[in-house]
Amino acid sequence: MTARVVDLPGVQELLQGGAQLLEVLPREEYEEMHLPDAIHIPLKELDRDRAAELIDRGRPVVVYCWDQLCDMSPRAACLLGVLGYEAFDYAASKVDWIAHGLPTEGTAAAELTAGSLAREDVATCTLDEHAEQISPRIEASAYGFALVLAGQVVLGRIRSSQLGVGSKDATAEQLMEPGPSTMRPHTALGDLRDVFQRRGTRTAVLTTPEGELLGVVRCADLPA
Repeated sequence: MTARVVDLPGVQELLQGGAQLLEVLPREEYEEMHLPDAIHIPLKELDRDRAAELIDRGRPVVVYCWDQLCDMSPRAACLLGVLGYEAFDYAASKVDWIAHGLPTEGTAAAELTAGSLAREDVATCTLDEHAEQISPRIEASAYGFALVLAGQVVLGRIRSSQLGVGSKDATAEQLMEPGPSTMRPHTALGDLRDVFQRRGTRTAVLTTPEGELLGVVRCADLPA
């Protein structure tokens, strides 16, 4: 018997309907950072009595652990299903949640991350827009480039230096550098500083695990 697996949109829909969150990682990991209002029962302590003590049997329960490779949440969700609970396995778990820049609780939740410094004023365009449309946006931007998007997914980058004489009729698809490097919003500031130094760059593009744009971070905004 395996529990039903849900992705982040599924989790959010369940929570809106009154579902409970259950973290089954060890206590120190829960105390450091957990999803808002999550119940905590370590997998090693999860049994019929602990479940009955903390979990409302009348509401669905979404179980999570650390990430897709950790097997604690599927095992816990399976046990709860056997015990008669309506249990779901958030297989992507805590890493997926924080990688989307969603709020957390715990001793480490207030620490600054790349996402806490994200700016949304980056210029953007679509694949079929022309240089003469994109150029004014880049000129008005503080970053010297525009990101090429499909919906919110980052496809490429166009630098101001690529918009020279004779390029006004070129499309973003023709001009862009494909696949610019991105980072997740939960990146620690120390790690972000190391990336800036190693790459010699002044900005970092932040995206979700699906590649959707969250914003940009400037090296100049890092605290001293």
